[in-house]
Amino acid sequence: MPEARPPIHRPTPLVAVFPAAAAAVAALLVVSPISTSAQLLPVGDSWEEYVRVLAAAGVASVGGYAVRPFTVERVLAGVSDSVPHPWSDRLLPPPARLIGGGASLLLSDPGTRFFLNTSRPFGQNEGGVWAGRGITAALDAGATLSWGPVTVTLHPTITFAQNRDFELAPVSLGGMPRYAYPWRWIDLPQRFGPDPLWVVDPGQSSLRLRIGGAVAGFGTESLWWGPGIRNGILMSNNAPGFPHALLGTSRPVSIGIGTLEAQWVWGRLEQSDWFDTTFVDPGRYITGAVVSISPDWLSGLHLGISRVFYEWIPEDGLPFGEHFLVFHGVRKEAFTSPDNPGGEDERSQMFSAFFRWVLPSSGFELWAEWARNDHGWNFRDYFLEPEHAAGRTLGLRKVLTLSGNRLLSLETELTNIQRSSTVAVRPAPTYYAHHLVLQGYTERGQVIGAAVGPGGSAQYLGFHLYSGWGKMGAFVERRVVDNDAYYASVEDAPDWCCHNGLVDIGGELLTVRGEVELSVAGTGTLELNRYFQKNSDHWNLNLRLEARWRPR
Repeated sequence: MPEARPPIHRPTPLVAVFPAAAAAVAALLVVSPISTSAQLLPVGDSWEEYVRVLAAAGVASVGGYAVRPFTVERVLAGVSDSVPHPWSDRLLPPPARLIGGGASLLLSDPGTRFFLNTSRPFGQNEGGVWAGRGITAALDAGATLSWGPVTVTLHPTITFAQNRDFELAPVSLGGMPRYAYPWRWIDLPQRFGPDPLWVVDPGQSSLRLRIGGAVAGFGTESLWWGPGIRNGILMSNNAPGFPHALLGTSRPVSIGIGTLEAQWVWGRLEQSDWFDTTFVDPGRYITGAVVSISPDWLSGLHLGISRVFYEWIPEDGLPFGEHFLVFHGVRKEAFTSPDNPGGEDERSQMFSAFFRWVLPSSGFELWAEWARNDHGWNFRDYFLEPEHAAGRTLGLRKVLTLSGNRLLSLETELTNIQRSSTVAVRPAPTYYAHHLVLQGYTERGQVIGAAVGPGGSAQYLGFHLYSGWGKMGAFVERRVVDNDAYYASVEDAPDWCCHNGLVDIGGELLTVRGEVELSVAGTGTLELNRYFQKNSDHWNLNLRLEARWRPR
């Protein structure tokens, strides 16, 4: 851990972080005569999940599912009208109200969520909602205004968290509050302070301009990159959406050999109020890109790569070249110099390669992602030790068509971002933590990437049954908490005797009453050896209730 703290800098205004993107958006506004407006479907929405199941059943096709969010129109257009499916009567376009001048206004499916945790905080992939111990309630509502090629969405989330007390792990890092993450520098609080919380988050809000298959804009909406269903290693909705500018595609675009989907973002990350309180956050700059290609020569195959950089924002602003970091090389030896023989970089970077293969003739869907949390020294290094600083996700789904117009989805996903055995002979960074950018890869206290968190792993097995009345499902999952911290500190902390593991068993039920979608879910968790203490076992019950109005 570094002893010296970084200097205090005045935060840089958001627009100054990505002037190149702002200029591109302004240019598009000038030259764009017409386009079709589109409302974004939030990442993790029940429709998004359902249409992915339909793809494996051969009833839908909306692309690679590696560049999200989608638009509602794109999802609906990808579903076949000629083949019946369980939710045929539900997947309908939202009604838009014309307000004059060619503009239209529609509601953004308002909803409310309630959470109960009996023992400790629990929740993942909930965007801006952090569910502490006790009761948490969230309300999200808004509207989308469309005018020609421009779509403006205001969709904030208001959250109240009871945030009741529970036993915390002792924090040994100097200057960090007792609520901070106990085992390393990272802005990942155990508890968000001592008091109940009220949070107003901009949520799934955005300004977007679409021209054909291209899109540009600004927003705070959640993004998801890669094919995972539980864990997105580089980008997910596990944290609040960060303010960003975006260039990319709004739908698959033909490139001759197939179709392409892409996003390129520039944004700013903020720390929570429960990190180091002794210095003002100078702000962290983030930029990244994802590209997914669906080749014509093999139907159902989607191949992609993604890359992310983050760093502190200098006091005098970002050099122009920082907006193009995604094009930097992937060899550490390229960063060497007489003053820097080790090729050390003040930025943190991650990249991944992934695929998704949909086989509708047999009802199968396969996906995998291989990620790297550090530059390799050279290509020889990548070949000899591909496991070094690597993270992996592997998933499989089988969809069965049952009688009575029902679909059964069986799914499993394995994710591992623990350090490999190469750490015994060479340094290996922990995912989402960095020795210079101390807050790590987080936004306001939550990890932007995989929900398993730094040094974690998970193995998930579940099913969902879809019928005309809704869906039901159940799952079992094994999770391991920060094995990197356990292995790194066991010699310094002899009372750390055991791995901290969790077993989750849960189920959910979703049904529709008119235009209202109702869901209830519950997860029972047995945590073994909490805080790496032998036989420190605890139970937690998580209940989740949601009601969402989908006017049609």
